[in-house]
Amino acid sequence: MTPIKRFIDFNDEQINAGERLRHERLARALSGEPDIRLTERKLLEYSPQSLEMAMSVFWRHRPDEIREAGRLSDIYLLSSGFWTGFDLAAWRRFTGEMERHPLENLMRQTVLLIEELRLSDQVMKRRPGTRSAFAVRRQAYADLHRNQFPVNLRHAHRADALFNHFHLILNGSGEAPAGEITALTDPVIYSGFDSRSTIDSIRVAERLLPILEGRLKKDLLHTFYAIGDSVADRRSGFHYHRGVKSGEAGEEEEKETFRELFRTWHDANKSEKGPHLDYELEHGRHGKSESSSSREGRTGMDVQSVGRGRSAADEQTNHLPSAKEAGQAAVEWQRAKGFGSENESVVFREREAAAVPVRENKDTIREWRNESAPYVRSIEREMKKRIERKREDRRDRLPMGRLSGNPLEILLSERPKPFYRKQRPSERLDAVFGLLVDGSGSMEDKLPETRKAVLLFHDVLTALQVKHGIASYQEDAGLASKESQPNEFQWLHRFVDSGKDDADKIMALEPGDDNRDGFAIRWMARQLIRMPEQHKFLLIFTDGEPSAFGYGQNGIVDTAEAVNEAEKSGITVIHLFLSAQPVDERQLETFRMMYGNRSATADSLGRFSEETVRILRKLLALATSMD
Repeated sequence: MTPIKRFIDFNDEQINAGERLRHERLARALSGEPDIRLTERKLLEYSPQSLEMAMSVFWRHRPDEIREAGRLSDIYLLSSGFWTGFDLAAWRRFTGEMERHPLENLMRQTVLLIEELRLSDQVMKRRPGTRSAFAVRRQAYADLHRNQFPVNLRHAHRADALFNHFHLILNGSGEAPAGEITALTDPVIYSGFDSRSTIDSIRVAERLLPILEGRLKKDLLHTFYAIGDSVADRRSGFHYHRGVKSGEAGEEEEKETFRELFRTWHDANKSEKGPHLDYELEHGRHGKSESSSSREGRTGMDVQSVGRGRSAADEQTNHLPSAKEAGQAAVEWQRAKGFGSENESVVFREREAAAVPVRENKDTIREWRNESAPYVRSIEREMKKRIERKREDRRDRLPMGRLSGNPLEILLSERPKPFYRKQRPSERLDAVFGLLVDGSGSMEDKLPETRKAVLLFHDVLTALQVKHGIASYQEDAGLASKESQPNEFQWLHRFVDSGKDDADKIMALEPGDDNRDGFAIRWMARQLIRMPEQHKFLLIFTDGEPSAFGYGQNGIVDTAEAVNEAEKSGITVIHLFLSAQPVDERQLETFRMMYGNRSATADSLGRFSEETVRILRKLLALATSMD
């Protein structure tokens, strides 16, 4: 779906998908958690429920070398420092005691400041190569606090000025300004250098508290750390299955580190999707239902119907009703497994497009085929010539094969190779093509040009007897929720229907709601991987960026990751952007982040078919040259 161009430019800021994937792989390697997701928020943060850790936006809009070093330092702290070195039990006890205290935020932030210093020193000791990144980090934050200090004093934000002072002292970035409070707090805050555990850091804050009570009337206004927010509630680290009674749950030992907390959430979420939560109701009981058609139950009564409770496992085959499905046969929904971390809540189904042989469509198909006939014949002749040339080519100077016309080489050469061999004849190209067509709502005004380009793609490959599959994809925005995002693939031409004319199905292409591109690419890649052909190509026609429930900018990263996975599987991915307006540099950069140098654009809707022919010609030539 084409993004909205916002009035304020920085609101339309895009992430660098390649950079984000590289950073995410580093976070996964350091944490030892292959399913962890990396995102970007205002402050450093963990989200166990969604298996996410967040870098800070503090490093945006800085020189490249500073931005890179700063983000690396965030990752080192998140995945190697706080990940295993932060005592969650001690933190929960401390935050519970400080709840609703007048200086609660100052005390929490001071503990996390000391912990950052302690854990970054530990990371640098274990991994000396991280020192340069942490040096950049400390300098950048020292500049921030040094500049904020006089501003906070001028506005009488004494707690904030004191925290700026604490930061400068602990990072060795400046002299301590003289003052009544600092003269009392400095000896205590200096003891933060001796902290060896989270408990030690908490003790420093507890020693500061009596000094500051009565001297500071207002708490800290600014927040610099959000790392402990996700576990402030002492029960937030434990998760019960839905439907378990509180009396049956019992007590579980508290998790001590973020790593253990994340794995608990991950295991619990996995177990909720298992079949053990399926249940059947086969008992009558005394009582009266709220239904007007019900009757009172009696123990021992025969079961007249069987009900089935809903669980996450049911979503694999449960039919999700929609107004669009009225009058259609029910199709089973499947739970998406192994389609990337951004698509764990996706359910999907496949169905075949219903051909509608309307007279107007027949006339349109005939007209388009008359226009495209020269292109089809031209490509067909070119590919047949290439194939014929491959048949006639032969390889000389081989140690075995047919004897060449110059047998004297056997006598004259020390290591004779007088044989040759003809290339193996080929009746058709050893290639298979998959085409994905964006079925989002924004494609509605581009449907005629899209149908025409898809029909041309179908005709060219059919004429060359090349196996291909064509499917549109869309997500139902009306039914999408955090727990379930229904996606549908509509087959316009199946791989098994080689030689079949599916023009009527292509004309049935209609727009839907949203587009989850990364998921669709993985789905089509799975179809292609199963094909026996040597050369595999995946084309995707879209009119903008991915847009679906909870996808947003993460969809750009997910799509780039899906493209990388397909390429590693031996599939060549080509993207063609369809737009009714001139393409700006920002859109081109976004597509380059997702598809690399294999993204093409049509200057206008009228040239979409021409661009399709150009891409097909190049890919077919590539397939023949590699045979």
